[in-house]
Amino acid sequence: MKIRKLLEKTRSMLDPEARKSKTRKKNLKQILKKLRKHEKSLVKRLEKESSEAMATDFKEQIKLAHAQRKKGLKVLKSMKKS
Repeated sequence: MKIRKLLEKTRSMLDPEARKSKTRKKNLKQILKKLRKHEKSLVKRLEKESSEAMATDFKEQIKLAHAQRKKGLKVLKSMKKS
């Protein structure tokens, strides 16, 4: 490993702000994974559902989960840029 990379790693480990943003990114990624799994499970449940009322409820939940996941992805991208 080059000396420059080593210096950057030590700086990121010692800098509390960088450490905080790193853990925030990690937590956000975990949340996004859970949201994606939840959205996929809702889609599967929607496909199996025969009741129109329940299907409408699942569609609303899918829209909500999808919107929240997109917001989270946007925040994650903005964190990576800065």
